[in-house]
Amino acid sequence: MKKEENIKWLGHSTIKLLGDKIIYIDPFKIKESYNDADIIFITHSHYDHFSEEDIKKCINENTKIVVTDDLYDKTLSLGFKPENIIKVMPNNNYEIGNITFSTVPAYNINKQFHPKTNNWVGYIINTNNMSYYIAGDTDITEEAKQVKCDIAFLPVGRNIYNDI
Repeated sequence: MKKEENIKWLGHSTIKLLGDKIIYIDPFKIKESYNDADIIFITHSHYDHFSEEDIKKCINENTKIVVTDDLYDKTLSLGFKPENIIKVMPNNNYEIGNITFSTVPAYNINKQFHPKTNNWVGYIINTNNMSYYIAGDTDITEEAKQVKCDIAFLPVGRNIYNDI
């Protein structure tokens, strides 16, 4: 499988990575039920990133979910067992089996849609001999400028890239 075949864009901010593990990031408005996720990564609690309806289309009894602290109780209410929930904070490193990942703060600089105090994140996921940066909903922050990766998924809109 070619490297670009490992990546599926399913709409909005939803990315599906295929390889050693099947990984979803921020499932939203998924058209069909796959129920094949090994791991789901959620960047923050807004409805278009943490969609209970769409998470249910991805999960099976073994799925692990990676969430920010403010989503822990909601994730439990979806039926996830505590041992399958990984709570994350910005600027940390984690491991799930052979998948390693780190968290990068994701926030707005001059707007209050995504305040830094919420501790929402982007992820650098290392799998399939590649590093993928999923920025989440963020502006170009000093932390984001420091990210090193093979492939980056960046938010688009609100003229945040004028200063590049």
